[in-house]
Amino acid sequence: MKDIHRSKNRISSDFKIMKNPFLFLFLCVFFTATPVTYGHSQTGESGKIITGFVVSGLKRTKPHVVDTLLEPFVGRGADSLDLKEVHAAILDTGILEPLTVEIADTEGGATVLAVSVREKWSIFPMPIFFAGSGNINGGLFFVDTNAFGLNDKFFLGGMYGVSGWLLMSAYMHSGRRGFPGWHLSASFERSERNDTNQRDEDIRRFGIESGGVSAGLSHNFTEALNAGLSFSYRQLMLKESDAALSPPDSDARAFGVNTDLSLRKSYWDGFLLSQESLSADYGFTVGLEGFTFHKLSLRGTYQKSLKPGFRVNLHTGLLYQPDVPVLFESSPQAAQVNILPASFNARHYAGASFGFEKYLFKISTGTVSFMTAYQLVFSEGPVLGSCFDHGLACSLVFYLSKLAIPAIGLGLAYDVSSAHLLFSFSLGMSF
Repeated sequence: MKDIHRSKNRISSDFKIMKNPFLFLFLCVFFTATPVTYGHSQTGESGKIITGFVVSGLKRTKPHVVDTLLEPFVGRGADSLDLKEVHAAILDTGILEPLTVEIADTEGGATVLAVSVREKWSIFPMPIFFAGSGNINGGLFFVDTNAFGLNDKFFLGGMYGVSGWLLMSAYMHSGRRGFPGWHLSASFERSERNDTNQRDEDIRRFGIESGGVSAGLSHNFTEALNAGLSFSYRQLMLKESDAALSPPDSDARAFGVNTDLSLRKSYWDGFLLSQESLSADYGFTVGLEGFTFHKLSLRGTYQKSLKPGFRVNLHTGLLYQPDVPVLFESSPQAAQVNILPASFNARHYAGASFGFEKYLFKISTGTVSFMTAYQLVFSEGPVLGSCFDHGLACSLVFYLSKLAIPAIGLGLAYDVSSAHLLFSFSLGMSF
């Protein structure tokens, strides 16, 4: 559950280069478009070939979930196969913890992958509580990250606070080889929405009642290449507010179509799971009130181990939404930065984060690491105009080995341009 809701959840989460903003945009495009490289090991001198696999430790998870992961390794050379590739593929499911990964010979003389796994706890209640900026919000979600043993995701829950309340549910079917995945989601919220500047000061404030549904399909063409198509309907109705500040002119009801294409490859260095990924997203929205707008976004991630347990992290994000109405503006998550408040909104973003992460220690429940990064972000909106912010972000990250949530992060972010300090909390997000 990456982002329960932007307006209910304050999760994070004058520079010389801006004299030439096109240079900054070029750099973002360059890093976002850095190619993702893939390759397979060649057969070694021994001539032994992996002919199958044996998996132990599965209880709730259906065998075909792991079979799909291991089938690409069948036919590979036994003495040239990097077992860390296998480890990364299993760990990347988010629901399994690899205990042993080895190559073994059967009594019949066949060479197989012998894998032992431990299933993570995937069904649990998730209490959530946030306090800050005069708002107190709390809620409870029921989560199943391995629904029906298919590595499907399901959650249902709500939040209540000073500014309003929210109900939300979703089901995401991961699909299997030869069959598409799909998702369904629905939400309803009644709240006081606050759009802020870089210092978390309100620039817009209005009451709103919103609801939406979405459905979509996805397909894995290879273990690295995925494409998706989704449809959505959103209704946003303005409500009277005693403290209204520059509210939008009218309500909005809109249908949307979205397509996406992504490449992703994971690596395991013995301590940290890294990835190289590139995704492109195009959406078209038609409003019943007569407005239309396009959305184009690009996101890139490059993580590379300099040595086991120490890696470089590069993240970039671009978002272009000409003519987007106020009610559909986006948060800084689109730029993959967290030096701006989650309540900050803009039409366009170009962001980059350059940093390092160091493994600290491992305990029975997971792995702890520390990451630091310097972040740059260009944004453009109707109220604040063109802005450039830069600053430092650091986090203490806990990668969970027994609970099927990828990670929990606690940290601080400082925006040098606005001299503003933010507390950062991330739950179940990719770092």
